[in-house]
Amino acid sequence: MVELDEKHYAATVYVISKEMPRKILLVHHKKFNKWMPPGGHEELLENSYEAAIREVFEETGIDIKNYMPEATKLDDRAISLPRPEFILQEKIEAHGGHPEHYHLDMVYIVKVPMQEVKHQESESHGIKWFSQEEVKKIDTFDNVKIVLGKILDNDSNA
Repeated sequence: MVELDEKHYAATVYVISKEMPRKILLVHHKKFNKWMPPGGHEELLENSYEAAIREVFEETGIDIKNYMPEATKLDDRAISLPRPEFILQEKIEAHGGHPEHYHLDMVYIVKVPMQEVKHQESESHGIKWFSQEEVKKIDTFDNVKIVLGKILDNDSNA
């Protein structure tokens, strides 16, 4: 069932290490007080692909642009953007004067070399590369655990 409440466009990126065993990069989100993949609202004049690249850089210090599939120019009027792996509608509880609303979240997956990261102190308590075993025990939303499970299952079957 589709809700008729306010909706915001967002982009999320599951950042996975290229090296084996795989590690998953998550930030400890201040607002939700949970471990989450980097992501956030699209800004004015920005598409989800651009927002995904910007949000990961802002929240982790990693520039993922060279690891994402490229957008393809079709003609002078159109660009084909890389498809997100998932498109989620997520309920966001009322918080700090903002009413309950929904995120239309374009969810990307990117594999990058393991590297040092830095968290954005204004939005997160911390940042960490998690092993596949550790990620099963983290405090996060059920939908994040489900998506992580699908990503890790697909990776092990590849």
